[in-house]
Amino acid sequence: MTASLRATGPADILSFVPHTLGKVPSESFVFLSLQGTKLGATLRVDAPSTSEPFAFAHAMRDYLGVDTAATGALLVIYTEQTGQDAPRPFHGFVEAIIEVFESAGTPVKDGWLVTPTHWQNLLCDDEAACCEPHPLETITDSALNSELIYRGSSYNQNTPITYPPYAGDEERGNLIDITTWLDVGDFTKARSLWATALTTEEAVSEVDAVSLLAAFQIPALRDALMVNIIDPDLENAEDSGNLLIGTGIAPDWSRVDKAQARAQELIPLAPHGYRAPLLSLIGWINYLKGSSSVAAEHFNLATTDAGSYRLAELLSELINRGTVAQVATNPATAYQRLN
Repeated sequence: MTASLRATGPADILSFVPHTLGKVPSESFVFLSLQGTKLGATLRVDAPSTSEPFAFAHAMRDYLGVDTAATGALLVIYTEQTGQDAPRPFHGFVEAIIEVFESAGTPVKDGWLVTPTHWQNLLCDDEAACCEPHPLETITDSALNSELIYRGSSYNQNTPITYPPYAGDEERGNLIDITTWLDVGDFTKARSLWATALTTEEAVSEVDAVSLLAAFQIPALRDALMVNIIDPDLENAEDSGNLLIGTGIAPDWSRVDKAQARAQELIPLAPHGYRAPLLSLIGWINYLKGSSSVAAEHFNLATTDAGSYRLAELLSELINRGTVAQVATNPATAYQRLN
C-alpha cells in the first residue's frame, strides 16, 4: 500500500486484498505483513487440508520472513466451511499460526473470516461482543475500495476466466504445424521475433502470430521464450529451474506485463488444441505475481485445451503443494499491482 492510501478499519483492509491479488480469494489463507502501522507483503495460499498445523504455520512464517521489516501480521481466512453461528474454522491451524508467529516476533495482530455471506473477526472473544457478522457490502462500500477503483484498480469478480473462441481460417492449424516443423531448432529466429513483440507497441502481424504460435508448440523453445521474459540473454532454458519457479530473480515487471498482454493477444488467434502453451505461460506469470488462484485457472484451461499438458500439470502441482514463488514474497522484488 502506498503512503497516500489509508486504511481506517477492517473493511478497508479486506477491500485491499482482492485488489492486490487480482481476485477475491476462495478457500484461502491470506497473510499480510505489518511494518509498524503500514502493510507490507501479501501472501495467499490454499486453505490447508492435509497439512499438520504447526508445519503449515512454520512454512507460512518462513514465506513472510523475507519481509525483514515486518513487526506483525494480519490473517484473513476465506472459506465456505462455516455459517454465522458455526465454530471458528481451521481452529488448530489458527492456534498454531498465532503461536509460531508470536515466537518469531511477528505476532498476529488481528484476523478476519470471510464467507460467501458475511465477514467477522477471526480472533475475537465472544464475551467481548466482537464476533458480530458484517455484510459483505461493507467491504465493497468501504472508503479504500472506492479510492482504489477511482485510481483505476480492478479485480476479477469471481467470474470464470474465458477467452474468445477461435473464429479464423480452418487452415490455421495446418500452417502452425508446418511452421513448427520448419522452425524446429531455430531458437534464434523465434527468440528474436518474441523479443520484438515484447519491445514494440505494434500489433503482431498475422504471419508473425503464426510463427510465434508455432514456436510455443515446441516444449524446449517454449521454455526458452518463457525464461527470455525474465532474462532476454538466455539462449535456452537449460539450468533455469530456479528462474522458472521464481527463485533468485528480480523481474522487469513492465516486460512481464507486456509478455502477458502478448499471450492474451495471441490466444484468440490460436485454434483449439494450440492454446495450452499460452495459457500455461499466463498461468506461470500469475504464479510469479503471487496470484496462484488465477494461475490455477489458466493451468486448468490449458489441460482442457490439450487434453493433457505436462507443463500445466507440473505447475499446478507446485501450487497445490502450497508453494509460493520466492519473488512474490519479497517486497523488494514482488509485483506491485497498485501504483
